[in-house]
Amino acid sequence: MDEGPIWGVSAEFDTADAMVAAIRRLRPLGLGRIDAFTPYPVPELAEALRLRAQPTAPFAVAGAILGGLGMMGMCAYATVSAYPFDIGGRPLFSWPAYVVPSVSAAMMTGALAVTAALLVLNRLPRLNHPAFNIPDFTRASADRFFLAVEAADGFDPVAVEDALAALAVRPRRVSRVPR
Repeated sequence: MDEGPIWGVSAEFDTADAMVAAIRRLRPLGLGRIDAFTPYPVPELAEALRLRAQPTAPFAVAGAILGGLGMMGMCAYATVSAYPFDIGGRPLFSWPAYVVPSVSAAMMTGALAVTAALLVLNRLPRLNHPAFNIPDFTRASADRFFLAVEAADGFDPVAVEDALAALAVRPRRVSRVPR
């Protein structure tokens, strides 16, 4: 009987140490993308999953610079080209008057750029994740530790299940997760 497409294979553990040991054992095998779900932060998990920091500072700087320059350009266009207004012989391009709105626009666009970057880098918004199909997954926020090996090109669920069965500390449950 065909179960349909699967998202991956999950394993449920009683302790964080057992889950981290399983991740360290499975990672070199290259079975697929490994992810972990825990009820509290586990310090060793980032190193075991080889997560790298994705800084948002370049997005903030780019957004702030583009927003500030854009506002400065809009102010200059309005006062120099679109509606020139000569008052007492002052120059048409009086840049000190543009600083306050340009700084405000720079801060706003920098904040918007960081918000957009966080959404994109975290692959959000996603209203329903296939991990919610893992049996008893609600316990991941209470007292259980789950690891999931996501299906990718050349994914073999039997190889993942065999690797999980060969662990020193066996998982409480191993299950295939439908898409």
